Amino acid sequence: IYRQNEQSFIDLLNKVRNNQLDAEDYQWLNSRYKYGLQPQEQEQYITLSTHNSRADQINQQALQHLAEKSFLFKAEIIGDFSEKAFPVDEELLLKKGAQVMFVKNDKGEDRRFFNGKLGIVEEISDENIQIRFAGEEELLDLEKETWRNIRYQYNKAKDSIEEEELGTFSQYPIRLAWAITIHKSQGLTFDKAIIDAGA
Repeated sequence: IYRQNEQSFIDLLNKVRNNQLDAEDYQWLNSRYKYGLQPQEQEQYITLSTHNSRADQINQQALQHLAEKSFLFKAEIIGDFSEKAFPVDEELLLKKGAQVMFVKNDKGEDRRFFNGKLGIVEEISDENIQIRFAGEEELLDLEKETWRNIRYQYNKAKDSIEEEELGTFSQYPIRLAWAITIHKSQGLTFDKAIIDAGA
């Protein structure tokens, strides 16, 4: 609730957490229920689901519906980098029109993207991906990012902590994002979300 500033919503979230909902609260929640909502692409809704398999299914179905050429981008892994620690998919399948979410903050001066920001693949080729953000004219030329697997050790002689790079993982810092799990959405902010808590 720390990201919220609307007191009535904060109160409702506290009631949900404490299992203290009354009839009026249920009515308020149910007023947000829109059965069979089919959002338009430009609205950039994201579905929050309970399981990875459901999020993957939604993403794959949405990708298949795009009548565009597919492009596969494989990560470059050097040295020791555990599969469990992969920050994004090792193989990223994209098409023009795909809704994507950034998984890292932009480290450049302009800071054009952040972890959780949604965008649309506007142009794509084997060597180039351009992303369009809602309400922004200029396209972003996407670049690969490199994540490092680092081991830290204490150097007693120098009384300092030293780092050793064991391996690296390089890939575009995005994932398909018509849907993600509720777990992966923690700490992120979305303007429009569909919550699929069915399971």
